This record gives sequence, structure tokens and C-alpha cells, in this order.
Amino acid sequence: MTLRLNAELRTTTVPRPGMPVPDLGRAGAPGPNGSPRLLIFASLFCADCLELLSHLAPVAAAIPEYRLLLLAAGDPKEVREMSEYFGWTFETFPVNVREMHEGMGVRVYPYAIFDIGDGKIARAGTVHNEHEILALAAGLLMKGGETHGLHMPDGIHA
Repeated sequence: MTLRLNAELRTTTVPRPGMPVPDLGRAGAPGPNGSPRLLIFASLFCADCLELLSHLAPVAAAIPEYRLLLLAAGDPKEVREMSEYFGWTFETFPVNVREMHEGMGVRVYPYAIFDIGDGKIARAGTVHNEHEILALAAGLLMKGGETHGLHMPDGIHA
């Protein structure tokens, strides 16, 4: 049996550094506003994503200069219940799978995107636990000291 992929439905690239942050408006999530953000894309139908969920509150506490937003593919009621169960203080946004794939271009889960506030992806990659997310964050170089919370992606600093 041969598996054929419909080329019209495929995204040729995954979100990566330098690209614009995916449009989150259809999910009701806020767009870039000049503040650093950590966007986590997950699915309630993904075992790796479900394992990641318990790591998100410690991540939010470890890097408070980033506003964490979770975009979760799944039933809105289940996303809300999950947020209540874990006692998350960060925002969660239910998204349907088609919108996640076609509208946002995210087809790999769990996926993290760091946005330093300019609407472009500073760092991005698949993540499976707190350590992998913090390693992505560590790849951003501090500029202006921790008190300012300004991060610059590799290769952009002076």
C-alpha cells in the first residue's frame, strides 16, 4: 500500500525563527503587543502533549517575563476542565485541529514558540517537558539584564 499526501493540504514549513508568529486571532488569543510571549501548541489527542501539561505551571513560574499562552486542539469544555484541574493561572485557548494545522501552520505537537514581542518567532521547537522548554528559553540571549526582561534571539545581539 502506498501512502499519498495531498500536496495542497501540506504546510511546506513549520514555524521557525524569523517567521511571523502564527495568527492566533481565530482562537481568540491576543496578537503581539510588544511583550514577550511563550506560545505552547498542544493537542488533547496527543500522548506527548498530555504528559507535558503538568510541566506548564513550573515553566510559567520559571520564566515570568514571558506571557505563557496554551493553544490546545480539543473540545473547549475539556480544555477548560484541564485548566481548572491543573490550577493554571495562564490563559488557555481551545482550537480545532483544522485551524491549528491550516490557519496556524502548526502540525507537530507539542510545539513551543518564543516571541520577544515583535511578532516574529525568536525560538521554536518541539518540547516534551519543562527542561526542553527552558533550554529553548536559554537559547535567547539576555540584553539589558534580567530586570528588563528583554531577550534577543541568537545572531541578533550586538
